[in-house]
Amino acid sequence: MTIIVLFVTDQPEIAAHPQNKTRIEGDNVTLSCNVDGQPVPIISWNRNGYPVNISGRVSISDDKKQLTITNVKRTDNGNYRCVANNSLGNSTSNAATLNVQCKYI
Repeated sequence: MTIIVLFVTDQPEIAAHPQNKTRIEGDNVTLSCNVDGQPVPIISWNRNGYPVNISGRVSISDDKKQLTITNVKRTDNGNYRCVANNSLGNSTSNAATLNVQCKYI
């Protein structure tokens, strides 16, 4: 008897793109994306074409599918994309625009 093992592999594909968000200075925001692929893709985030700087106010969930910014500032404005990579290639999401508006007192 011969046993054949078949591994299905797929290039990464963005299943759910991050959505545009508008927030007031001081609010929190979370951008999400979902990806498919086999082997499981590694997700990273870019802002205006550059890797997102993970700092005290900026965090990424353990599965990398959510980017959260606390206490948003006007300097956080920009276009955010998630990028999925595996051994078969990569896929980049549509841009989600974050628009942070002034907080009027």
